[in-house]
Amino acid sequence: MNPHEPRRRARQRTSLQKPWNLSALLMALIAIGLMLLAVLSVDRPSSRTGDYLELSGSNSQAIIQRKKGLSELLKRDHNDYQKSGKDNAAPAEQGVMKVKMGIYAMNNYGINLQVPSFESSGYWWLKWDDDLQEYLTKNDLKIWKVLTPVNLLDIPQSADSVFVPTGKDEPIRMKDGSWYMTGAYSGIFFIDRSDFRRHPFTTLSLPIMIEADDIVLSNNRLQIVPDVQGSGIGQFTYSNSGWVNQGWTLASYKHHYDTDFGFGQGASDYSQLVFEVKYASSSWSAFWKVLVPLLIVMAMIAGATKLDTTHYDVRLTLPVTVLLTLVFLQQTHDADLPRLPYLTFLDEVYVVAYILTLGAFIMMLWACRRYYKALQIKDPVEQEVELKKLDKSDDYWPTYVIAAGIISLTISWFTG
Repeated sequence: MNPHEPRRRARQRTSLQKPWNLSALLMALIAIGLMLLAVLSVDRPSSRTGDYLELSGSNSQAIIQRKKGLSELLKRDHNDYQKSGKDNAAPAEQGVMKVKMGIYAMNNYGINLQVPSFESSGYWWLKWDDDLQEYLTKNDLKIWKVLTPVNLLDIPQSADSVFVPTGKDEPIRMKDGSWYMTGAYSGIFFIDRSDFRRHPFTTLSLPIMIEADDIVLSNNRLQIVPDVQGSGIGQFTYSNSGWVNQGWTLASYKHHYDTDFGFGQGASDYSQLVFEVKYASSSWSAFWKVLVPLLIVMAMIAGATKLDTTHYDVRLTLPVTVLLTLVFLQQTHDADLPRLPYLTFLDEVYVVAYILTLGAFIMMLWACRRYYKALQIKDPVEQEVELKKLDKSDDYWPTYVIAAGIISLTISWFTG
């Protein structure tokens, strides 16, 4: 007998008989609980503003809803930031000046989700009556400078306004006695309603929001009426790279400001025209480019127990490799998104993947420990029974992973 063999066996038996450190596990749970408590204690809700939009009663619902499924786009009331009024059908006040406006977007491009913003170019036209023309003439105003986009971020350097008249900057007198002017627009606009909770299955509305840049022209003095029949979108709006066009809407709102602008008469309301083109990400493309690579990586975790227990070194390093791959994939997929105060659906998918990866690592430690403990059993029959139990638990692991993943992702989708 080798004189070093008893010493080696004794040392091996000592290492195999180390119990699980329950106190360390308990302290780890307490540490995780304290971290969650700390995060929740500093996560303050954002303050609300009193500004909101109220759908105007001057809209014709039969005309506005030209595209099926766009009725929700008109509400603009996400998270109670904007509210729907109760007096939408109220008749217009006597003596209110009105201007009818139409917009035709030729191209939407340069979508930047980090800001978020987009670039747009197209055409506009206005029709108004003598009462408004008299006000403009009396105050030496140009109507194409009075009506401006409130969500404008920048205009081309070659222009002094986002709206540029076609030809002369003087209005045309129509046969019916109204005044008419048309022109082009081009600029960078802010996206006010970006919601990425279902990312990578994202919908995006690109708005152009028009108001009177005149503190006197409040909602009881001037109302902007949408020219829905003439408005629309051009051929280039359908070729936006990475996004699928879902239609457009044009509607008039009453914008309630939570300020009196120093007049001392309470809050102010102004008429606002909102032209929106709705886009959505391709679900088919998102599935293959985002979810399929993630599913393949998680399949490695589900099938990790199919490796023979004798290859414990490979089984233990597999979850670590998967974890690094998950971190890389998540950073790649979130690179185009801004910093968000909530978790997207894809973030929740990765959270589930991280938890399953940690569970796989713990499973590998337990399996390796149990395997080497079974090797110390002297009775061959008892040892065989213990190894079969271990194999049986390994066989059940893929089912546990798949079931836990399906249940967690279903809850995340319907609660997001």
